[in-house]
Amino acid sequence: MKPQIKEIGNKPDKLIFTNPSQSRESTLIIEWGKRSLSFSVFHEQDNRVLHTDILEFEKELVDFTKQDFDRFFKAHSIFGYSFEKTLCLVDTKYATLIPNEVFTTGKNEEFLRFVHDLPSGNFTFPNEAILSTDYQLIYALPKLLQESLTKHFINVHYSISQVSLLNYFAKFTQLDEFFGVHFNGDELFVFCYKESYLQFYNSFPYISSEDIVYNVLNVLNELGLSNERCVVYYTGMMPEDSAHIKLLNQYVKFLKPLERSNKLNYSTSVAAKPSHYFIHHYASIL
Repeated sequence: MKPQIKEIGNKPDKLIFTNPSQSRESTLIIEWGKRSLSFSVFHEQDNRVLHTDILEFEKELVDFTKQDFDRFFKAHSIFGYSFEKTLCLVDTKYATLIPNEVFTTGKNEEFLRFVHDLPSGNFTFPNEAILSTDYQLIYALPKLLQESLTKHFINVHYSISQVSLLNYFAKFTQLDEFFGVHFNGDELFVFCYKESYLQFYNSFPYISSEDIVYNVLNVLNELGLSNERCVVYYTGMMPEDSAHIKLLNQYVKFLKPLERSNKLNYSTSVAAKPSHYFIHHYASIL
């Protein structure tokens, strides 16, 4: 028998709406990670992010059962509200970029299985266009996750975390050159834009701070960029005073957390959190 899910950390049961109608005017953004769920609540009329939070699990998402999903949503009152829309960002390593000239409708699963050894289970295989590129990003979306979200929420839309980030930087980066890293659990997303066009994107698993330094320096070198001159921005749930950031800063002269967008308003509680946290959530609503 599989163990029941066990949560680590805070339980997001704070009252975040001043009246019940606010939830019906709001979008719930959920990101399912490997062992975590992060979420944000966005009130469209006020253009304001009302709440952000994150939960961690001892059990991986791929091992969740229908009963696990039911127990989880019933355990937290915030997921009992009626939201106008729910956007689910899927955080998965089972994804790949395909050039438009190669992409063929109806062959998403074939493309993905050629690149990845997918685990057993039922999936759908959506694709999304990446702005300012000639690529489609194909990914595996668990059917059980779709069924569970459809059961508990109305008007559910799906995307993948990487698309949210990449499209955000393509639309809003005004720099001639933009090099970014996104900390995503035990994976590091590395990407580089030149004049708003994607020059490089890849993900790297890491265990130690040294792994992070190696991968960042290797990509900089591959692109002909100097670690003494290139500004490297970072996002994700990584504290500025973490060992990972401290070591990386010894090798990258200009290492900066990316500031949240000034195109949105933020509640006091959200504004108090590190600015580079939840940026991929905000990107999905801009």
